[in-house]
Amino acid sequence: MNKRKLALLLSILKENPNPKYKLEQYSITPEIASEILFLARNDIKDKIVFDFGTGSGRLAIGAALLGAKLVFGIDIDKNVLEIAKENLKLVEEKTGLRIRNVEWIWKDIRELKIEGDTVIQFPPISGREDLIFLRKALESAKKVYSVHRFTKARKKKIEEIVKEFSAKIDFEKKFKYKLPWKEKGKFGYELLLISISR
Repeated sequence: MNKRKLALLLSILKENPNPKYKLEQYSITPEIASEILFLARNDIKDKIVFDFGTGSGRLAIGAALLGAKLVFGIDIDKNVLEIAKENLKLVEEKTGLRIRNVEWIWKDIRELKIEGDTVIQFPPISGREDLIFLRKALESAKKVYSVHRFTKARKKKIEEIVKEFSAKIDFEKKFKYKLPWKEKGKFGYELLLISISR
């Protein structure tokens, strides 16, 4: 599975037809998802991986395709998890693979008590929810790949949280991201992927 093939597979997945604005239910693009998953591939293969705020399941399904031992896609919205399940079946049909290493969990991440190897997440990025997700990720795994809206103030806050957990930032990467409801041709945000080890 190369990066381009993964992006193509992730591009066929169904989006949430009724995104809830309050929950910031917009999807990570197939290209950004594929890039992040390939950057994380050594922390995915044969590992227990969590995707907090999984939505339609793009990162969770991608992690399964890259050889995760077990993937948990977790979301507060039961309806969107049904779409994630449909997407998993769709990928099985397209690839001929039987993917049995993904489990979907309907839960608020604040209530989670879970431990594994790696978290890969694209949390809500407009308010402060992303910092709640980041803390939960650092509680739950030794390796975290977390996407945030980039501002200097947000980056400073992230660095403070990383320090709280006696963790370290391994690398960062920026992406341009256009929100679905923004004007055509304009990027909504600059996103920052942070790779953290603790």
